Amino acid sequence: MSKNYKVLEVSVVVFKVLSWISLAIGIIAAIVIFVGGGTPEAPRSTGFIGLLLGIVYFFSFIIAAEIIKLLLEVRSKVDKGA
Repeated sequence: MSKNYKVLEVSVVVFKVLSWISLAIGIIAAIVIFVGGGTPEAPRSTGFIGLLLGIVYFFSFIIAAEIIKLLLEVRSKVDKGA
């Protein structure tokens, strides 16, 4: 890749790391709520919401990383003149 796009190359890695962290946090939050039995402030259905949000954030960050990677590949093809 070009030297001009180092920030974008790093952001691909950051987004992938964030995606796995968000998935892990969503799973852990759901497990804690399910095992804890829920309270009136946080019923067990909140665990499903936490899990769902973790999955949504996981896919959002993965998609963002893949789009940036795709754009970098397109740019490298344009720079090479192919």
